[in-house]
Amino acid sequence: MSTHEIDEPIDEPNPILHLVAPITAIGATMVMRKVLNAAYERQTGNEAPDPRDSRVGFGRALMWAIVTAAAAAAVETAVYRIMNKETH
Repeated sequence: MSTHEIDEPIDEPNPILHLVAPITAIGATMVMRKVLNAAYERQTGNEAPDPRDSRVGFGRALMWAIVTAAAAAAVETAVYRIMNKETH
């Protein structure tokens, strides 16, 4: 190990990030869900499937749950990365 590696400061998240980022991520995820639902309705002419509605087929509900969960994970990751970058 070189001395350069030892002297580098450890990149730890700012403590403020632990307070603000989750709230921001929740808000961004809520907005993302509204956008996805509106886009689904605009494209299909029908409301987005509600996974809790037993009248919605299992496959359709599962696919919509996968799409929204993946989008929510991407939004959350982006929020944390952007906020961590901005606080350093």
